[in-house]
Amino acid sequence: MSTVVKQSRAVAINPTRSCAPIGAMLANYGIHGAITINHGSQGCATYPRHQMARHFREPVEVATTSLTEKTTVYGGKGNLLTALKNIVDRFNPTMIMVCSTCLSETIGDDIPGAIDEFQEKHPEITIPILSVKTPSYIGNHITGFDNFLTEIANSMPDKRKKKGETNGKINIIPGWVNPGDIRELKHIVREMGLHGLWLTDYSETLDGGYYEPRPHFARGGTTVEELRSSSKSLATVSLQPLIGGEAARIYERRYGVPGHVLTMPIGLANTDTFVETLTEITDHTIPEALQVERARLLDALVDTHMFTTGLRVAMYGDPDMLEGLVGLIAEMGMTPAYILTASENASWGERMVELTQGLGLESEIILKGDLHELHMRIKANPVDLVIGHSKGKFISDAEKIPLIRMGFPVEDRFGYHRRSIVGYNGAVSLVDEITNVIFERKATSVVSNTLVELGVEGPTSSPITLTNGNGKH
Repeated sequence: MSTVVKQSRAVAINPTRSCAPIGAMLANYGIHGAITINHGSQGCATYPRHQMARHFREPVEVATTSLTEKTTVYGGKGNLLTALKNIVDRFNPTMIMVCSTCLSETIGDDIPGAIDEFQEKHPEITIPILSVKTPSYIGNHITGFDNFLTEIANSMPDKRKKKGETNGKINIIPGWVNPGDIRELKHIVREMGLHGLWLTDYSETLDGGYYEPRPHFARGGTTVEELRSSSKSLATVSLQPLIGGEAARIYERRYGVPGHVLTMPIGLANTDTFVETLTEITDHTIPEALQVERARLLDALVDTHMFTTGLRVAMYGDPDMLEGLVGLIAEMGMTPAYILTASENASWGERMVELTQGLGLESEIILKGDLHELHMRIKANPVDLVIGHSKGKFISDAEKIPLIRMGFPVEDRFGYHRRSIVGYNGAVSLVDEITNVIFERKATSVVSNTLVELGVEGPTSSPITLTNGNGKH
């Protein structure tokens, strides 16, 4: 049976998480013309910019209040007021998001109070200015992303819609995904004949083109006007329970917009649930184009099952991504032997036990874990495949186990931010990639749908064949 354990060691060695402000900064990049002010030291802005630029391969602009020893003692309100005025004067943004840091939270700076004071002194500045709490000693990068979405839901939409008033759109909260994932989700919604209002959309702002002259702000992103009208949408669909689930519930409570919190649509069953939810909201039928994509995924699963069935996998990353990925791993006949996340969420762990056991799987779910913890387990009981972001390459190199790169950050490969792992098309791509890695890792050739094992010879020096999941050659 599946079990949940919590890493007992307090010190993290090669952690899988990032800091909370980076989550809010990434989410804010999905708002057209919005700028982030990081209220902390210069390093608190430089580190997230560095991480995001290496993953997305795009210039990332984040302002900072540059707190020093003096402002740490006497408070950083003056720096924040100056930063707000400078940003408005120099950039003319559509919105400003001020995120806190460990330093500004520890010294007790009243960021909402400073914003109120700024707006009183400058009544001519009418753009929205949000305050998001993101100290990294509470949660991690997914906490910052979720706190931003919660603040958007609480403060940006217009008042509760009148009875029968609607903009004809569906609020869709993708959560922490790549630009390629957002584009794939848009494709599904578009094929359904629907209109999505994306909270938020950085599919172009962090994966844009080269334009001459360079636009004042990166193209794309959800507009402030769309955020205002989101209270008039038909429904809200959150595709990650821990990143956007609370925002969906706020839309339902405060604005009467029905909320649906789903598992990340990775694999066949999870994507089916997403598509079926859209049909329930709107009474639209599933178009033939999506039925064809679904059939293609089924065919890929059937064509590859003899190579993937029975393999053991170690997975690490964000809880919502792992929860969605388990579905596809099970559909491929593989077993997620280890499922590790840096988050400390007991209810998620219980949900994962229920999910894995319901799928007939036996997994060890590790909360508040790091990659050293995962490495020790793999050494003791090896796996066939590792799935996670680039920091797992040390395990892959040391144990000679293939790493399927997924999540954030992927900084030692190019173009992964343009890939999709969601939807039927994203699942087909993953099935292909995983199967090809298995070919490269285990076989010199494939004969009659059987892998001929790499570098292993029997007593008579003849190749040994690997059996399929049914024990047959």
